[in-house]
Amino acid sequence: MRLLLAVLVCSVTLGLGATSAAAVVPPSGFFGVGGWSYPTDQQAASLGSAGLRLVRGALGWGDVQTSANPNSRNWGYLDNLATNAANDDFNLIIDLNGCAVWACGTVLAPPTGAELTAYEGFVRAAVARYEPSSSFWAGKARIPTITWQVWNEVNAGYFWPNPTPAAYAAFLGAISATIRSVDPTASVIMSALTGLPGAGGSGGVDLQTFLQGLFQQPGFTQSTDAIVVHGYALNPAGSIQILDEARHIMLANNDAAQPMVVTEMSWASGGPPSPFTVTPAQQAADLVNSWSTMLACRARWNLQHVLWFALQDENPAVFGTADYYGFHNGLLNVDGSPKPAYWDFLQFVGSQPLPNGEGDNCTLPGGTSLDSAAASGPQVTVVSVRHYTNNPHWQPVAFAASDAGQPVSGVQFQCSLDSRAWRACQSPFNAASGRQGDHTLKIRAIDPSSDATTPPASVTWVVVLTPPDTVVTSVRVRANGVFSAHFHGVSPVGIASFQCRIGHRRWRACASPFRRRLHRGSHTFGVRAIDLAGNHDPTPAYVRFSVR
Repeated sequence: MRLLLAVLVCSVTLGLGATSAAAVVPPSGFFGVGGWSYPTDQQAASLGSAGLRLVRGALGWGDVQTSANPNSRNWGYLDNLATNAANDDFNLIIDLNGCAVWACGTVLAPPTGAELTAYEGFVRAAVARYEPSSSFWAGKARIPTITWQVWNEVNAGYFWPNPTPAAYAAFLGAISATIRSVDPTASVIMSALTGLPGAGGSGGVDLQTFLQGLFQQPGFTQSTDAIVVHGYALNPAGSIQILDEARHIMLANNDAAQPMVVTEMSWASGGPPSPFTVTPAQQAADLVNSWSTMLACRARWNLQHVLWFALQDENPAVFGTADYYGFHNGLLNVDGSPKPAYWDFLQFVGSQPLPNGEGDNCTLPGGTSLDSAAASGPQVTVVSVRHYTNNPHWQPVAFAASDAGQPVSGVQFQCSLDSRAWRACQSPFNAASGRQGDHTLKIRAIDPSSDATTPPASVTWVVVLTPPDTVVTSVRVRANGVFSAHFHGVSPVGIASFQCRIGHRRWRACASPFRRRLHRGSHTFGVRAIDLAGNHDPTPAYVRFSVR
């Protein structure tokens, strides 16, 4: 999860708190947890004793393999997690996410070409190390089940800039085949899709549009054992809406038998203000409300697992970046002390009946039945929208109508901006709000027989007028004349890129660390951040230095 400040506005009413006739015991492993880092030995033992049976952790290529030489691989960190899983009786989802800087130049892009071949070798080695017949498990208390997840939030535009369904489906197919060539019994799941795209400002695509595009790719459904989403939203109703939207697309593509998995969801209880920041008490209430509904209505989506992110809050200094609400979504504080939500979390992962009738009665419209008949009229697909913008007077949104995947003609469109009255519109529609902040446009199509899109399509974005700031954290001048600088940006919505220059030369795209061999003499280095909305830092950071 990254800087996700678009707000999903939804219309589902949960209707929780109904009188329950029976106490429910959640299925073992239905609920789980992930984190910024793996649980400590003490946390793993405590959570395992409490009934936790599913943990998700990220596996970055560069975190294990520090150079192109495969002999540089150090599996110690993941070995410890796997050992704890065996000893403390929980299974694992390992998220294969992040290229190696030495291979791709960044962790925030998928490997291609020769790098993809090398990455497949890394994945093959990881699966071989932990597959059930591996000698690694000799003498262990048990062999946990490992599910391999291929990348993270691929539609958001952060971990995979400018994503397309075709490119990701091809990557998923290649990595899935690599995993299963080593362990034919392995469970492989797709990257989670977020209902709040545009987190990286690099061509994020709406969940519904991206998922529909994936279903159009040959072999997609054979490459994944589940459809996976993230449940980040303004409130529990928003999380439920994400599940409904994804499930509608599954049903429309005759994929009802495929299970769904939520690998991340949560709300922050501190940090900088954001639409996703609540009080610690409200964080606990949101966990109970959303998880009670997901448990009671799980048949509605064929829901298999739901995981909270994160186990523990994180100190932004660990990442050398500005603070943001995502570092405060934990069940535990930075010092490891529990928040109120932690105790409710233990109720859901334990093997004891839930209190107060939680998880017993599905009160959503339609109950546990969500079929294709629940959606009617032409389907509206948002073709393009900028999810972060610095122009409050110009926000073009392009959309199109289809029926059973085929384009339709003769439809009339209606739009509703920020819950205002419906009015006629055409694509592209200028959804300018005239103000800073979060905005939502709902779109419906009415065909010649007067059938209207139900539910309407919805797209969100943020107008950001506050520029970012740029901070240089370190500089170094080597004896050979090589200058290097590390820097980061500060923005409430996240940084998209940087521009650097030496002296009065033109600004050019750059990344931290910046390195350049320079001639002897005095020089000035400048760097400015550009946020996701396109705002440039009006006061770039400058450093004067000399090369001797």
